[in-house]
Amino acid sequence: MAEVTLTVNDRSFKLACADGDEGRLQNLAAYVDERLNTIAESGVVRRESDLMALTAIVLADELFEAQNAVSNDNPQAAEDYSEKLTKALQEQEAEYAAQVDSLTETVRKLAESIK
Repeated sequence: MAEVTLTVNDRSFKLACADGDEGRLQNLAAYVDERLNTIAESGVVRRESDLMALTAIVLADELFEAQNAVSNDNPQAAEDYSEKLTKALQEQEAEYAAQVDSLTETVRKLAESIK
C-alpha cells in the first residue's frame, strides 16, 4: 500500500492508495484544486465551506455532462466512468467530513478549556 500527499486549497492530505495510483491521485487533486481556484477567483463565494460545496457541485455537473456524452456512444463506458468519478468524489467528501470532525473536536476542547 502506497501513501501520497495531495494538496487542495493550500491544504495537504495524506492518503493511502494502491501502489502505482499516486500519480493519478495527484492529477485528480490538481484538477480539483484548479477548479476550486477558478471558482475562488470569481469571488462568487467567501466562506471556505461554500467554496468546497460549490466546487463539488461544479465537478458533479462535469461528471453528469461526461456521463451523458459517453452514454450516447457507449453505455458501459459511461457506467464505468461514472463509477470512477463517483468514487473519487466520495473519497473527497469523506476527507472533508473528517476535517470537519477534527475541527469540531478542536473547537469543543477549546470551549471546554475556556469554561
